[in-house]
Amino acid sequence: MLKDRENILNALREKPLKAYQIMRRANLPNEEACQSLLLKMRDEGLVKFDIHKGHWLIG
Repeated sequence: MLKDRENILNALREKPLKAYQIMRRANLPNEEACQSLLLKMRDEGLVKFDIHKGHWLIG
């Protein structure tokens, strides 16, 4: 799980992405696991979600 977090952060360093794009770049097995991890990371303040564009970005 720690490696998945690192992969997500590495994917977001380039540019803001949608959840599906993050899932593909971070090599996560399914979209539900990706969404769950993104929400946990958002609660910790590591990432933010732009509701207007639907993109995740580094917080």
